[in-house]
Parts: sequence; C-alpha cells; structure tokens
Amino acid sequence: MHSPGKPDGRKLKILILSAPIGSGHRMAANALEEALSRLENVETVQGNVFDFFPSALGRLFLNSYAKVLKLCPGLYALSYRWGNRNSGSLWMRNCINSLLLKLGRPFIESVQPDIVFSTHATPTGILSLYKEKYAPDMWLGVVVTDFTVHRWLLCPGVNAYFLADSKLFPQVQAVVKEHTDLYDCGIPIRRVFALQADTVTARKKAREQFGWNADAFVCLLAGGGGGMLPMESLLRAVIRDCDTDGAAAAAKEATNSQAVPPLPKLHVIAVTGHNETLRKKLHVLNETLSDSRLAVLGFTDSMPQLMQAADIIVTKAGGVSLAECLACGTEFVIYDPLPGQEQANTAFVQKEYGIKAAADTQELAMLLRQAAEAPLEERLQKQEQRRRTFGRADAAEKIAALLR
Repeated sequence: MHSPGKPDGRKLKILILSAPIGSGHRMAANALEEALSRLENVETVQGNVFDFFPSALGRLFLNSYAKVLKLCPGLYALSYRWGNRNSGSLWMRNCINSLLLKLGRPFIESVQPDIVFSTHATPTGILSLYKEKYAPDMWLGVVVTDFTVHRWLLCPGVNAYFLADSKLFPQVQAVVKEHTDLYDCGIPIRRVFALQADTVTARKKAREQFGWNADAFVCLLAGGGGGMLPMESLLRAVIRDCDTDGAAAAAKEATNSQAVPPLPKLHVIAVTGHNETLRKKLHVLNETLSDSRLAVLGFTDSMPQLMQAADIIVTKAGGVSLAECLACGTEFVIYDPLPGQEQANTAFVQKEYGIKAAADTQELAMLLRQAAEAPLEERLQKQEQRRRTFGRADAAEKIAALLR
C-alpha cells in the first residue's frame, strides 16, 4: 500500500465510499475514517453512492428494500442467491454500475483519490469500472462488513480485501486473481470498543452510568439502526415468561407437559434505533404492563456502554452488530435472522464462534433462562474469554496501520 504523504509534499487523498443500505456499511466507513484521520499527511473524504442520483429515487429504493424484507423476505433471499452465482446477475451488476459510474464520475474526479476504500458491493463495482477506464494507478481496497463474501463484491482491479476472519479467504481466492492481497483484520467498529478496560471494570462503570444494580439481570434488545427486530412480540413473550402469574396461566392452558418454568425477573432495554413507529408502539406497550422493568430507547450513542453493561443481548445478524457484540464479549443470541447475508453471518458465527441463535420466542426464552441461571462470576469469565478470543475492536486501526 501507499505510504502517507506524496513525494511532492502533498497529502495522500483517501476516499471512503459506502451505501446507506442498512446502517452497518456507513458505520464501518465512519470507523475507518476515524482511524485514518489520525494519520499524518493524510486527507480523508467520505462519499455515499446514493448522492450520485436524485434523493427521491434513493428514498424510493430504500423504502422498497425495507418493504421487501418485511413483507416478502423470500423474494430477497431468491435475489441474494441468484446474485451470488456466476450467472447473468454479473451482467446486470455491470450494467447498473456503468450507469452509476456516469452519475458518480464527477464526484470521484473532484476528489482525485490516491487510495479508495469501499464498504459495499455497489461502490466496489463502480470503483472497479472507474479504475479500469480512467485511473489504473488508483489503489482500491474493499472492506467486507459481513462474515461472508457476496459475489458482487468480487470485482476486477481490487488490490486488497479486508475480511472479518481468515476462514473467509477461500471464498475470495476462488474468484480473484492471485496478486490481490487478503487481510484478516475484522470488521471496523467504533474506537470506543477498543478503549474499554477488562469486562468486569467496563461492566461496573457502565452499570453505574445507567443506575443498574450489580446483580440485576439485564437483557438488551438491539435491532440495529433500523430497529429491525420484532421487538413487540419478543417483549410480550419475554415479559409473559418473566411474570410468575402469567407463566402459570400459560402452563395451565398448555396441552402438553413441556411447559417451561418462568424466567427470573429481569430488566429489558429495547433500543429501536431510528424506527420511531416501533419506539412509540413499545412505549404504549410499557404503559399496559404491571411492575414493568422495560426501558425503551430510540437512537442512542450509548450502545457500547449498554452492550458492556448487559448480561445478554438479543440482536439481528448484521455483520457490524455481530462484530460489536463480539468486541464486548457479552453473551448474545441472534433472533430469526433475515435471509441472505444475515443467515450466512449466523451460520458462520454459530460454527466458528459457538454463538447461539433462536428461531422463535420459546427458544429465546429458554436461552435467556439458561443465561440467567448461570452464576454472575461464571458469566463474567465467559464474557472476558469471548472478548479476548473473538473480539476485533482494533479492526479499523489495523487497516490504518497498513498505511504507516
């Protein structure tokens, strides 16, 4: 890779290009920009491919994308699998990227980057074509923000791929040329995760910040920036199982002998991100609950502290969300992952890291119960072990270090 600064004394210009499809790609780009900005003789610029075309068109695409995921996830699964093959999907990819390149070329040329990082398949394809046609000396790196590598990310002209785990190398090597460099860096996440002390100290400090007792069992529902978890149904199931009377009634109504004992009392923190509709629904639900230990939060900058203070996290399976959980070491459960990359992410972390996933509320309640029954000292020991073994909080710093 290039060294900081240029022979004529000018700063090295670095462009980071992402797409706002989900919050993870932008969050990884922000983390990378944060790390690169601390280098000397380097100037960073961050771009969004949705700025290449009218904002109304971008909103239409994002709204359609969200509706497909919510109403017809099978359709998205089908398109994801089709795009992952060496088929006509690559022809379509190139057509789309050629059009977007015409729209985005003025921006790229206004930046005149020496180095470009991409965190999404669409900017990767655009930059691959731009490099081929106009800037063969431009260095292009792709930061993969999942625990899998989609075929649309594998493009000609890419100099390096930065991956979540070295076990993903074969997926890339099966397609790209030998001279492409592969780095096992992890997924870039915010620097605050790398600054935490040991888990006991971090947990104690965070609990003091939120006013939680040291022995309270806290479950954090984290649905990403879009609040994608079905939190309303999850909360009804969890709170029902936490309430002794409710659980007894449910057991009485059961027609089989597999009724489970109620969960111990627990605090539930539901973070709805930018999903205001969900936040309002949960506030209404909270008002109907007796002896509620539910707190509802919208978008918050305190997610690292909330994750460090929790005993268990119920999360979606976006790559950045999983990387943040692993960096904290806190036990977490993936709930009902979406088709496509979320299911692929789940399969990977289940196999390689022993992470648990729940397909329904009954299985989730069982996993919460198992976690709550473990002694606190045992939970803290496992948390620290997970953080040290699987956490990659320094991913962005490792990528930036390659420029030194």
